[in-house]
Amino acid sequence: MTLEAKDFGTIADSALKLFDERVANVDPSICWEFDIEVARLESQVVQLYGIAALLARREDDLARIAEIWDAMIAVCDTVAGKILTLCAEHPFCVASHDKILDIRNKSARLRDLHR
Repeated sequence: MTLEAKDFGTIADSALKLFDERVANVDPSICWEFDIEVARLESQVVQLYGIAALLARREDDLARIAEIWDAMIAVCDTVAGKILTLCAEHPFCVASHDKILDIRNKSARLRDLHR
């Protein structure tokens, strides 16, 4: 079985579902537990970015490469939106949000190179 661009959304949805479940069990008065969950979600996006880069390097078709980066952009948009809604109560989230946006921008540049 080969991973395809469409699978990125499924992986991101699964990661966000687990994130929501874990955050629901975090005591709001213990900020460091929440911060760990946000860092874990950020780490998953970084891993997906690495997978996208690997898939793009193995692909010869420019349109499919652009599709991979489009999928990565969509993941970043979804995760960044989730984190942004939480930043008001948890200031640590801002750094993770910025990191996700950096990955999004890199993905957009790579997509634009392959169009």
